[in-house]
Amino acid sequence: MRKRTVLAWVVAVVCFVVLMIVTPAIPQSQEYHDFADQRTFFGIPNALNVISNFPFMIIGLIGVILCHHGNYFKLSLQGELWGWTCFYVGVAAVAVGSSYYHLKPDDARLVWDRLPVSSFR
Repeated sequence: MRKRTVLAWVVAVVCFVVLMIVTPAIPQSQEYHDFADQRTFFGIPNALNVISNFPFMIIGLIGVILCHHGNYFKLSLQGELWGWTCFYVGVAAVAVGSSYYHLKPDDARLVWDRLPVSSFR
């Protein structure tokens, strides 16, 4: 890369970090966490919200397996393979993050619910 391009990236990253530090956090209403299913099933708190993430895990794992075993999707470029692999890993990560949040919904765990979903944008 040229020096100007590297310098532009460094300036952009520094500006981003400074803005993240000086910008106050946006408070999350505690009522937001009340939507969670509050029933316990087989010892799993908020059972329906946790269990409903299982299909995401299954689809994510099947997608990763099919990408790498036998070239099921007929991907011709290495970039395609890794792009689809990242997509399916993201789908599986939605299951993990959302399940972790819904086991005990609070502000500290909310980031793990939102982070995998934001990777799709």
